[in-house]
Amino acid sequence: MTETQTSSSRSRRERPKVLRLTEAAAARIHEILDKSDGRYIGVRVGVKNGGCAGMSQQACLSSDWRTVGFEDGTQGRSEGNIANYQRQCAEHGVQPNLDAYREGHAQGVEVYCRAGNGFEAGHSGAVYQGVCPKNLEPEFLANYNSGRRLYEFESAVRNIDAQIASNNYEQERIRGELTSIAAAMISKDTKPEDRVLMVSRSAELGRRYGELTNATQSLTAERAVKDRELHDYQQTMSARL
Repeated sequence: MTETQTSSSRSRRERPKVLRLTEAAAARIHEILDKSDGRYIGVRVGVKNGGCAGMSQQACLSSDWRTVGFEDGTQGRSEGNIANYQRQCAEHGVQPNLDAYREGHAQGVEVYCRAGNGFEAGHSGAVYQGVCPKNLEPEFLANYNSGRRLYEFESAVRNIDAQIASNNYEQERIRGELTSIAAAMISKDTKPEDRVLMVSRSAELGRRYGELTNATQSLTAERAVKDRELHDYQQTMSARL
């Protein structure tokens, strides 16, 4: 590689990473552009960092706090979430626009608290954070609780399936170890004292295998009950439609 090529490759800007927007955020961007009367051809989207690092200084400075609030609202997050942004941005000497955040959050909550979204929110397993206004909350909660109940029935079945799969995996591992022990037992190179230990280990593995078999049988019976409860609830929901 020539010196010119090396210099060029070093100075080349790194390609920006792809950013995926939620439908709510995309709708908010369209709203901003529609109201700009042609003054804007695009918007800058600030992305807040996650994890322990918190928000970067650039994110704190460039974020559209109304959009941040709107996004939090559409996700059903509490308005109190602004306190996290305040704490993170204070480290950079930046104060979030609280009024803009609250305005956007109130609009986002209107979207989140639609009755039709209540079922989806509950079915996702998300915890309701009490964000809906009194005029929207009763119908939202009725649908949320229905979705949440379905989520709990489905989760119960999934959890049992996971336990059964785990037991089956452990039993497969035990069978493999017992096969290895059997091969070692008949080997002429195996010492007598080692064979004594292998016998003890085989007995231990046999007991554990039996325990797993009994546990799987109980889980299978429990799964049948949970699956019936799920089916009955699905039938009840279908009858309401």
